[in-house]
Order: sequence, then structure tokens, then C-alpha cells
Amino acid sequence: MRVGLAASAIWFLNSAAPALGSPHRLGGGGGGVEVSLTRIVMALVLGTMLAVLAALFIRRSGGRPDLKALRRVFTNLPSMRRIQIIESRRVSQHADLCLVRCDDTEYLILTSAQQQQIVRTTALLDAPLEDGAA
Repeated sequence: MRVGLAASAIWFLNSAAPALGSPHRLGGGGGGVEVSLTRIVMALVLGTMLAVLAALFIRRSGGRPDLKALRRVFTNLPSMRRIQIIESRRVSQHADLCLVRCDDTEYLILTSAQQQQIVRTTALLDAPLEDGAA
């Protein structure tokens, strides 16, 4: 049984070899494909680097993708941003009180579903610029 199976496999490979390896089907036959060795090596190096970086990322995240860490890589540093939310507190069920810093000015903002109101504006180096009634 095994001899018959091996003999049929050898016969199949011998009969199919000229059809599978014909040069005109593989794009060759003449001078062949002109790809420089430098391009091949550079593609190998690039692929290896991407695989190593992916492995390090997976190892660092413990097998689970850490999307927050990946997002931090592609965003600006907090010190380079102009607007910072210093503090935010829930005043009632429908309203929040937020302390926001933009450039050298701090704003105390009351927000609700119906309206937003600036309660106080303060320059960081000077006295308050304006006061509003809440």
C-alpha cells in the first residue's frame, strides 16, 4: 500500500514538474527579473525591524494591546498644549464647575445642559480681570 502511494506521488511530481516550472509562466525565460540585492536586503531589514517592534509592543502590554499608551505616543505632550483642564467638579445633578487654563489666563466656567457661563476670569500674574455673577 505504501509503495503504491509513494510511486503514484513520484509519478505525479515527475509529470507535473515541466508544467509547474515553465519559464514563460513565471515571468522569466529571458534575462529574469532585475531586482538589486540592496533592495532585497533593505526589505528584509525593514520587515525584521517591524516584527521586533511589534513583538516589543506586545510584550510591554502583556499580550493585550494598550491603546491608551499607543494614543499617548501619537499625541502632543501636555506641556505643549495651550488649553488645560485644571479641575472639574460636579455642582449638582445637572451642572459642572470647571477651572480651565488657556495661555496665562484661568477661567472658572459653569456648564449645564442649557448654558455655559464664565463665572470668573483670572490672569495668572495679575489680579482678576472681570467678575460675573452666577
